[in-house]
Amino acid sequence: MPELTDGFEVAREITEAAKAVSDRMLADYAALTKDEERALDDLFWDLQSQAGRIRTLAVGALLAEAETSVEAINRETRRARKAIKDIGKVRQAIAIGAALLTVASAIATKNAAGLKPAFNTLKGVLKDPAKDLGKAVVKKVRG
Repeated sequence: MPELTDGFEVAREITEAAKAVSDRMLADYAALTKDEERALDDLFWDLQSQAGRIRTLAVGALLAEAETSVEAINRETRRARKAIKDIGKVRQAIAIGAALLTVASAIATKNAAGLKPAFNTLKGVLKDPAKDLGKAVVKKVRG
């Protein structure tokens, strides 16, 4: 059963993901279009905002009701953060950040009905970049 303090752990992971979005924006700043820059900047601030809201809520009951474990949310948030940092395509990084924001928003607004679908969407969005990254590694190894 989730504890009241689990919200702090989720908020910390989402804050770290927001930092990954910001780092990505700064790393690719010279190559970004204005729309990409704006999308990444908006994602950063929106994720930070939702993490703040999550910190102030007791979300243990919500997470139990949504049948999505804190561990699963944190695991996928860490995967999203890593993908945002490592992925080669800015558009995919934006899509991952947007999916993560949907999860954070469902938690912050105590939307139990929306959390599980948002979480599943995040997991789905993370599959394509993982496949692309795997193909790139195999290609590098094979030469």
